[in-house]
Amino acid sequence: MSETSILVIDDDSSIHTIVKKRLKKVVDRVSCAGRPAAGIRDAILERPNVILLDINMPEMDGFKVCRHLKENAATRDIPILFLTVDGNVDHIAKALDCGGSDYILKPFNEVELEARVRAALRTSRMFELLREQARIDALTGLSNRAAMDDALSAAIASHNRNGQHVALLMIDLDHFKQVNDTHGHGVGDDVLRDVGATLRERCRPYDVACRFGGDEFAIILSHIDGPTARQAAARILTGVSEVAIRVDNRVLRVSSSAGLASTSEMGGCSDAEILLGAADHALYRAKKEGRRRMVVASGR
Repeated sequence: MSETSILVIDDDSSIHTIVKKRLKKVVDRVSCAGRPAAGIRDAILERPNVILLDINMPEMDGFKVCRHLKENAATRDIPILFLTVDGNVDHIAKALDCGGSDYILKPFNEVELEARVRAALRTSRMFELLREQARIDALTGLSNRAAMDDALSAAIASHNRNGQHVALLMIDLDHFKQVNDTHGHGVGDDVLRDVGATLRERCRPYDVACRFGGDEFAIILSHIDGPTARQAAARILTGVSEVAIRVDNRVLRVSSSAGLASTSEMGGCSDAEILLGAADHALYRAKKEGRRRMVVASGR
């Protein structure tokens, strides 16, 4: 299980001390901010599992801080527990209305504090699970297009920072529509599932295999030069060609066409869209030239 963390945003340093002491067995790490602006900054940078937020602070009250956090995509799903010194119903209602998940009264009851934080951690884990599921293709178990876009952007950013080359392999199953038309979508789904499993097996741990859409797949190959990317792509495509589905006492095999683009063979391409376009164009050429082959893009 990954490390759990809490961020306390409160101008009272004694609260920081109390929370750290009482939650040391509940979470792995407690960080603290004494000013609202610093708390917002730390929340965005650290992305804690839970935020404990004081209502009454100078410069900016907890309601405004909460609104800032809920408007930011990086922090909007983090459960926020408001800290208050009174049980003012209007304050509590306002806290919940602006996005708070719960509230805790000061001074803290140790048992209540731990229980409410544990409940917030469960909510945080549920959000994390939902985010992960939203980025996974349900049929193949591979990353989906949205996850691929993020991974490719991250790989290109790494390339631009430190020169680590990246390659993109686009794969399209040949005449896949005929499989669905002849044998039914159930068999077609079996083919896609087996291709997905093969891609996972043939990829290195730090590569990213994705279902791009329909019967099209994409593999992001990181930390790899052009010649090595060609070898890796050939190994992956060999695995795809070995996928075999038994249908009515016969074995159904599929072939594929592929396009490969790498930053090392495109003059140091520094844009994700350009690399994607080059791989897609190479795939188009492979299909136009007769399918069952791979074409390598060149930017020179």
